Amino acid sequence: MQSIADLPDPNDPKGRTYREINNAMPHNLKCGDLVEFENGARLFITRLTRDCDGTPLYCLGLNKGHTVVRGYPEDALISL
Repeated sequence: MQSIADLPDPNDPKGRTYREINNAMPHNLKCGDLVEFENGARLFITRLTRDCDGTPLYCLGLNKGHTVVRGYPEDALISL
C-alpha cells in the first residue's frame, strides 16, 4: 500500500510528493540552541532528525552529549 507521504501534493506547482516537499524543508534551529517548551522547561537541541515523511524534527537534552527527548517538531518549541 502506498503511503500518503508519497502522494503528489495537488497544491505544489512542481508536482512533488509530500515527502519530497518535507525533505526540502530546512531545520531552522541548530544543534546547541537553547529552546523552551510552552510549560517553561528548557533544553538544548542535541540532534537534527526527520520523521518517516521527512518532516524536520529535533532531539533535545541537557547538553550536546545527552539526549532525553526525541522527535519534537519546531512548532512545539520556542527558540531563545
